[in-house]
Amino acid sequence: MEQRNLGRTGLTVSALGFGCGAVGGLFVKGDAAAQRQALDEAVAAGISYFDTAPSYGDGASETNLGQVLAESGASVRVGTKVRVLPGDVADAAGVIRRSLETSLRRLRRERVDLLQLHTRIGLRRDEDNGQLSLADALGPVLDGFRQVQSAGLTGHIGFTGLGETEALQQVLGAGAFESMQSYFNAVNPSAGWPGRAPGGEQDFAGVIGKAAAAGVGIIVIRPLAAGALGAVETRHPNAGGPGAGIVPGADYASHLRQAQHLAQVAAALGLDGPVELALRFVLSQPGVSTVLVGFSDRSQLSDALRWTERGALAPEAIEQILVAGAGLSDDLG
Repeated sequence: MEQRNLGRTGLTVSALGFGCGAVGGLFVKGDAAAQRQALDEAVAAGISYFDTAPSYGDGASETNLGQVLAESGASVRVGTKVRVLPGDVADAAGVIRRSLETSLRRLRRERVDLLQLHTRIGLRRDEDNGQLSLADALGPVLDGFRQVQSAGLTGHIGFTGLGETEALQQVLGAGAFESMQSYFNAVNPSAGWPGRAPGGEQDFAGVIGKAAAAGVGIIVIRPLAAGALGAVETRHPNAGGPGAGIVPGADYASHLRQAQHLAQVAAALGLDGPVELALRFVLSQPGVSTVLVGFSDRSQLSDALRWTERGALAPEAIEQILVAGAGLSDDLG
């Protein structure tokens, strides 16, 4: 497994990261034996970064990950998150400290490698939508993150790149956070290619390149568009529902239709299917440190490991995917 630099943190992380969230669901709904087997197989294959959060299964993900890591004794990188809502800003440091201490108890660790802000950021505060202002994020919230970092409870700090594109770019420009979780996939590749968002969806305006230039590590989230890029409507019993799109204008049904079209592109390229196309597409993007895939079972893990091992797609294959996505987006629009 290729190990990549996580920006300027000095950490290396596996190109394929293990997402322990509810969309895949293995570490939320799966049984303990399957979780342990999957972790052992992942570590043996070279996966070194595991992602979780307090909100995944109301703490179940952190608890289950902590249990299997304690049993296995594996040495891996662990990242978790904290959500700071607009109403929390006055006590941001306290909210962050209490949340992280609870996460550490569940994870059975004295510290995590990475703590990330898990709240949307805009130019102005929006209490109705739980959005922090730029001033909130770079003021009291950042101060709270620095306090837990100084206390040795986290090695590094990052943020989730959701909210208003301009605000996200300004957070990057401030140089305070060391990593960013970036929404990036074959149906909305605008974080890598400005202007490539499907009609009506948020354009992330090439934020991956801006982050990489600033030495910020990029952690790709939703590489399979909440499972839509599997191009089948049936979901695994462990998988959570796709829910409302986490990006303005995103629509699961539309993404599913796009995925069915991309399945034809995958066949033409000689790939195993749209999931291989989707995974290798985002892994091919310069500046990406790790791609988080949420697994429902061990067979999905095995597939992802095999496809990751095949490496980057050829430039002409990437261009075919971009052209196909743009054409379909125009048709749907």
